[in-house]
Parts: sequence; structure tokens; C-alpha cells
Amino acid sequence: MFGTVLDPSGLALASAAVDLISEGTSVSLHASSHADGGYHFFAIPAGSYRLEAGKAGFRTLQRSGLVLRVGEQVNLDIALQIGEPAESVMVTAAAPLLQASRGTASFVVEREKVVALPLDGRNFVPLIALAPGVNLPPGQLLPRINGSRPRVSEYIYDGISVLQPEPGQVAYYPIVDAIEEFRVETNSYSAEYGRSNGGVIMVNQKSGSNALHGSLFEFFRNEKLNARNLFASAGAKPQFRRNQYGFVLGGPVRKNQTFFFADWQGTRLATGVVRISTVPTTAQKNGVFTQPVFDPQTTRQTASGYLRDAFANNTIPQNRIDPAALAVLNRYPAPNVFTGTSEATVNNYRRVGDDTTAQDQFDLRLDHIVNPRQRVFARYSFLRDN
Repeated sequence: MFGTVLDPSGLALASAAVDLISEGTSVSLHASSHADGGYHFFAIPAGSYRLEAGKAGFRTLQRSGLVLRVGEQVNLDIALQIGEPAESVMVTAAAPLLQASRGTASFVVEREKVVALPLDGRNFVPLIALAPGVNLPPGQLLPRINGSRPRVSEYIYDGISVLQPEPGQVAYYPIVDAIEEFRVETNSYSAEYGRSNGGVIMVNQKSGSNALHGSLFEFFRNEKLNARNLFASAGAKPQFRRNQYGFVLGGPVRKNQTFFFADWQGTRLATGVVRISTVPTTAQKNGVFTQPVFDPQTTRQTASGYLRDAFANNTIPQNRIDPAALAVLNRYPAPNVFTGTSEATVNNYRRVGDDTTAQDQFDLRLDHIVNPRQRVFARYSFLRDN
């Protein structure tokens, strides 16, 4: 956030005090205007803020309702009026929507959308497709931004890349309830994000504040609420049971100075998967085929080429089949798909198996304000997926 402090005539005002106060943590950042009237705040966490500016001989300006989004560079000029510092001017307004200082084409998804919009599997990635120029093909996990390949986009959580070196996969996805907001930059983004040739997805995870906030959640799906799979064999519906549960909690360790945020989510999934295979029919196991089968031991050379004799009745004698091959053959199940009353010869075996997943992940974050110009934070994230 940056701008210029001006007097009533529009001239630059030097040595004015500018304070930016977080409405969630009451932490104040301080800056003074330079000789050209300019002021600058660096690396401001996304959130809601109040700005106060003043100087001897001028009324104090208080401006609330400033909402700063992740990755924004907001230009906000401040005009002070002549008067006593004890007098104040109150302004309630949001930050400018137009960012004239950069030409980036971007799209912000706020906390309300992240939490309220339906997400199958509670993964925020489908929300990236809300941005213009982004497509998420059916069955795909990662989106295509402006026609680029899915794995050439950059994913940044709290300023840190979470891409694996090869082949560009995202290491993990944050818990939805722990996301404050995220930004999708699709074109002309700053050189500081320049190593990708797709888009840049910047996720800002939540942090603690002066008030203690938390929630418990569980989301589930069950096959009893689903329609039958068209290709499933007769009998009970294939199993599909997914439970996702956990909590988020944030608050102060020391008010106005140190804050914590913690989250945990467990996912338990059991999915009945229909598999279709081709197995030998009962006749084929006995060496009986519908087409001629030739005896390799009768191979002979003639003037017209090599010839072999067919087995009688298209049937391979049992004593001609290798015992090891017979042992393997007997391990194949019998076909359970029929054409009329006869066993089908291809795609003739259907079965249902269960795929299971047990996943746990958590984050622990600490924010500490050293002084009005310095702050530090540390976050530990853990994911285990069996």
C-alpha cells in the first residue's frame, strides 16, 4: 500500500505520520511521508484495516473500511485539512477497486465464496475456474489457465511455492476452512512470479486475531444417497463412503502482539470401483475355440512358404497344454457376463473392489509483532495420505 499525503492545495506534505491499524489484531504499522509526500507500507497481510494520518496544524484523518486482498498493490492518496490535531475527519470507504500501478489481470476469491460454494472433496482448486480464461476439464484435477498445460502454473501459499520440482505437481492442498482468500493471476503478472508460463495462484491462509474463533465440521457422502452405477453388476450398490471432519481455531497468545492459528482435517474414504475385464471362457479353458488353432509341431516348409496343420475340431488336446500354463489358467474366474445364454467372449467379467484412503493433515501458525515495522510468522504443515 502506498500513496501521497497532500495539503488542501494539493501540494505534497512531508513528515506526516501515517498509521495502518489491523481491525482484527489491533496491530499498528507506522510510516512517515517523505519530502515528496510519499509513504509506503510493505508486505501487509491481507485483511481489513483502518488508516490514520496527521500532522501538527492539520486535522487527523481516520479512514476505515479498507480491505486489502492478497497480492494487491493499492494506491491511496491522503488529503489533510487545516485545523487542530484534536479535530478529526472520519471517512468510511473501501480500498480503490482500480489498481493503476500494475497491469495484472487477476481474480480474487474471498473467504465467503471459499466456504459457501459447494466443493466435492473440499478442494479449493475448482474455484480457480471462476476466473475468466480458466478451464477445468471434467475429470481433471488441475485447471488450464489461458490454454496452458495444467502443470505449468505456480501455486504459492503464504508466499511459499508448494510445487514439487518434477513433474510440477502441487504437494498438498490446504484445508478449505483455513483459507482466508486466494488470488488467480492469469496475465501480465509481476516478474517476482515469473518462473511459470501458466498462471499464478496465491493462497492466503488464516491467522489468529485478538478474538478467539473456531469451528467444527464434518462432511459426508454415502452410497445409500447415490444412484446405482449403470455398469455395476447385480446385487448391492457399490460402496461409496467419504467422511471429512476436523476443526479450525485461532486466537491470541498475547493480545496485540502474538497470535496462533491451528487446523486439522481427517478424510476417510471407501469407494467401490467397478472393473471390467476379459477372462478365458469355460470352453477356452478346455482348449476349445471357435476359430482354427494350428499345431506348431506340424510346421513345415513348402514351395509356397511355411504351413501348419490345424487341431481337429478347433480343440487343443489337454496333454499339449503346459502344466504351468494350466495352473495359471485355473486361477482365472469364470465369466459372469452373458450374451443370451452363452458366455460373452470379451469384456465378460465384472467385479467390484474397494479403494480406501486414510488422510490426515494439519497446520499450526504463529504470528508475532516485534514492533510497528517488523513482524514474523512461522507455519508448520503436515500431510499423510495412505
